Amino acid sequence: MASNPPVDALALLGHETRRAVAPHVAARLGRVLGGDAAALSQLAALLRPEHLAGTALLPDPLPAVPALRSGWARTRGGRDDRSVLLCAAVAVTDRADVLLEAAGDAAGTLVGGLVAADVHLAAGRFRVTDPRMRSVVHDEVDLAARTAAHTALARAARECGEPGVALWHTALSTLAGDELLADGLVELAGQLSSRGATEAAHEVAREAASHGTGERRGLAFLAAGRAALWSGHLADADDWLRRAGSSGVPAVERAAVDAAAVTHALRAGRAVDGSDVTDADVTGTDGGASAVDRRAGRGAALARLVEPLVRAAGSRTDRRATSAVARCLRLLDDDPARAEGLLARVAVGVVPAWPRPGPWPTAAGALSPLAEATVRVVQALLLLRAARVDQAAVVLDDAAARLPVAHVAGGLGIELSRRLDGLDRCRTGATTAALVDVGPPVAEVVHDVGAWAAATAAEGRAGRGGPGLSALVAATGRGRSGEAPDGAVDAERPPTAPPAWAAALTSRELEVARLVTSGLTNREVAAALCVSVRTVEVHLGRVFRKLDVRSRSELVVLALSPARLALREVT
Repeated sequence: MASNPPVDALALLGHETRRAVAPHVAARLGRVLGGDAAALSQLAALLRPEHLAGTALLPDPLPAVPALRSGWARTRGGRDDRSVLLCAAVAVTDRADVLLEAAGDAAGTLVGGLVAADVHLAAGRFRVTDPRMRSVVHDEVDLAARTAAHTALARAARECGEPGVALWHTALSTLAGDELLADGLVELAGQLSSRGATEAAHEVAREAASHGTGERRGLAFLAAGRAALWSGHLADADDWLRRAGSSGVPAVERAAVDAAAVTHALRAGRAVDGSDVTDADVTGTDGGASAVDRRAGRGAALARLVEPLVRAAGSRTDRRATSAVARCLRLLDDDPARAEGLLARVAVGVVPAWPRPGPWPTAAGALSPLAEATVRVVQALLLLRAARVDQAAVVLDDAAARLPVAHVAGGLGIELSRRLDGLDRCRTGATTAALVDVGPPVAEVVHDVGAWAAATAAEGRAGRGGPGLSALVAATGRGRSGEAPDGAVDAERPPTAPPAWAAALTSRELEVARLVTSGLTNREVAAALCVSVRTVEVHLGRVFRKLDVRSRSELVVLALSPARLALREVT
């Protein structure tokens, strides 16, 4: 893999294109292109403004611009090598057996041939070592070669028991429309959405629309629009939902109107007129709690900006998360401690949005990009209000680099970023400027909330020991100042995970629990285990659920309990 000096993709793209560039789009392009400044500049010239702003799905693979071609050290090989590389480039699964089956007689090149440098095999999985290879190889071959690769992958996926993968590759190898394929693809798009893989669902539904007619096509339009909405691709969502709204299928048209109202509200930065969610819609997420008081206030006004997402949610996971966020905001006016606790339970249990590009997920549980963005922005709000400026900045900056935060809750992410610029000397203002460029006009109530939270943080009046605060901090680890979260353990007496925990936790969850109860932050745990902070968050959330605790402090108390001491004596 060719190496390039690191570049600020956001600054470069903004300067080169003179167009609005979303931080998460810049981060993705910088990652996929290996930080190649020339490739970034050339690619930006080919992309539409909506692509750069994050409101339209990026092409996948990306166009193979000249700098990208020269930046990837291509394997020199024969026809078999190119065929295997192409299969690896277009596959939506990372199962090695599928790739080996698709490669057929050429499978040996994956182990001992030149291809082995570009496709890494380990533990029954494969990965492309340089993402740029996908663009170059895909662009070098003609339609016949791409069709042959999809045909081989479809056959291999069927043999290996991956019907969804087989269906996708069959559709891409079929040059004429097929009504039966359209039915299966719409169903597959729904399955992917339920797993949080909304970008993949968008691609699948778009393919379904090219095969279907009549009602099938209308359903495909609707599936594509909903998936685009939850991916944060609001311009795409508008387009697909407009087509669904004129499909001539009454049920599809009604559903499209409802989803389009949410899309338009997000783009405009306002609540959906006359569509308040009922108490039944926003309760039941924390053990059947009673209905929330709906009196007017800052939190209630913010909740009105979030509540339409509850009904529009495409998965149970998204619905639970957005419902909890809406309830948290309603509680914020009169019971902030309870609001902290409610959101903390959500934050530590979040499975982050599925990264793209990449293989399709096989399990449910991940949030969609828009749902996670909503959780993270409100998490940053509560941390800022609690005078945790560093942690709020970490949460918001991480979210902005991965997720479509600009359109959340009437521009709340934009306002928080602006307020943090004035409180956190580590911030340059570049993220805020980019969010302002791509986001909606910030709602008046959001300005008010931002001023209120920033004033509270600046004056240091907020309490630091609320029941949910340690978990809110735990979800992202140490802040930039190096301050450990509340509930950190005295280093002279670090607890260790009780042996009894091994029966409830996996080996990796046990490692995470042991390190956390020893006083390490999420970032330090990630460094110790050589994994990402988000991976630690996922494992820690599972530990909390399995052990029935709500914070790091409770986990430490459990580790130091008399039962633990008795177990130590026995062992």
